[in-house]
Amino acid sequence: MSQLNDSLKNFKKNLSASTLVGVKRTATARPADHSHTTKHTSINNNTRASFEHAHQESRKKQKKATVYSQPANTGTGHHAMSQLYTVIQFLKDCDEPQSVVSIVSRTHVDITKNPSLWQKLVENDKIEYNQNTKTFAYKPAYQIKSKEDLLELLINKKEEGGMDYKDLKDSYAKLGEAVEELANEGQILVIRNKDGNPRVLFYNEMDYNTPIDSEFQKMWAEITIPDETDLPKHLENAGLKTMEVFEKKVVAEPKLKRSKTRNRKFKITNTHLSHIDLSRDYVPNK
Repeated sequence: MSQLNDSLKNFKKNLSASTLVGVKRTATARPADHSHTTKHTSINNNTRASFEHAHQESRKKQKKATVYSQPANTGTGHHAMSQLYTVIQFLKDCDEPQSVVSIVSRTHVDITKNPSLWQKLVENDKIEYNQNTKTFAYKPAYQIKSKEDLLELLINKKEEGGMDYKDLKDSYAKLGEAVEELANEGQILVIRNKDGNPRVLFYNEMDYNTPIDSEFQKMWAEITIPDETDLPKHLENAGLKTMEVFEKKVVAEPKLKRSKTRNRKFKITNTHLSHIDLSRDYVPNK
C-alpha cells in the first residue's frame, strides 16, 4: 500500500516538472478556383448582353411599327359624303352593275343601314339604280365596254374632230389598254402629252393616208423646231416676221375742268366803310 502511494507521488511530481509545449495551428487559405468564377461571370455577362440586345430590338420594332407622322387608318370614314365618294369610286371602276352585298363587302360601307346615304346614292346623276335587280351602276358620259365601242364612237365623232382622252376616262376602266391596242393596229391616231400619256384621240381614215416619199419624210424629221422664246429670233434671221395684231384703242381725251367765275356778293357789315372799294388795295394819298 505504501509502495503504491509512493509511485503515485512520483508520477505527479514528474508530471508537474515536465514542460508542456503548445502547437498553434494556422489555417492556410485554399487557392480559389478562378475558372468557375470566371465561367459564372462570363455567363452572367452574356445573359445580360443578350437581354439588352433583345430589349433594344423590341424597342426598334415598336418604333418602326408606330408611325407618328401619318394619320391613323380610319377606313372609309364616318362622314356621309366620304362614304358616298367611296361607293361611287368603286362603281366607277366596275364595268358591270353591282349588288348591295358586293358594295358592302368591297367598300365596307353598309348603305342599307344609312337611309340618307341610300337616298343620295339613288338620286345621284352619275348612278343608275335598277329597282328590279336591286343593283347600282355608274353612268358615264359615253357607254364604252370594249375597244370596239371606242372605235365606233370615234368614227361617229370624226366630223367633230378629235375627242379628249380625259372626257372618256371615266367611261371605261380599261380605256388605256384599248387606246394602245387601237393605236398599234393603226385604226386611231393619238396626240400625246410630253409624258407620253394620251391627250386627244382621232379616227384614222385610211382614205387620207397618201404615200409620202421616204426622203421627204427624212427631211421633215430632221427639221428642229426652236423653242417658243427663240422662235421670233429664228424667223427674223430667216427674213420672216411674226404675225402681229394691233388693236387700236380710242382713248378719249380727258376734259379739262374749268373753274367757273362766280360773282360773289359781299355782305358789308362795317357800314362806315361803305364808300370805300374793298376789292382794291388801299394806297394812302401822299
